[in-house]
Amino acid sequence: MKIIIPGVPVPQARMKHSNRGGFVKTYDPKAKEKTQIRNVLKAMGPFELYDYPRVSFMFEFPIPKALSKKEHIRYCSSRVKHDKKPDVDNLIKLYLDCLDGIALEGDQKVSLGPCVKVYSTEPQTVVWIQSTSQELQAWEFPGMDSHAA
Repeated sequence: MKIIIPGVPVPQARMKHSNRGGFVKTYDPKAKEKTQIRNVLKAMGPFELYDYPRVSFMFEFPIPKALSKKEHIRYCSSRVKHDKKPDVDNLIKLYLDCLDGIALEGDQKVSLGPCVKVYSTEPQTVVWIQSTSQELQAWEFPGMDSHAA
């Protein structure tokens, strides 16, 4: 299954803490963005839920404005890797949280496939979810055949 979420990819941020009246309150600074993404996903659904999903991501970021014409053409191919912040693991965390309960039943059974950040003319997040079994298959882990039990 392929899911396309429009907009610039959003990373998960650390939880914040505030102290009011002697009470410490913990809050998620990305709660608003998560709600927006979850609403987009709910509008696309319903989705098939897999027992052991394998999830892959392609995070497509806007092309920088300060490029030569030649570089700009190359960046428009959506094949130039994004090498700036945010880190891919923080992006994965937020989108797995957003998919939980909509396209995934908890992320404890999720295995990750390839995850990459690229530059694109159309910023978006593309998610692929595949069904797998409880047993690890050779196609899920390159070189697994050389680790015979």
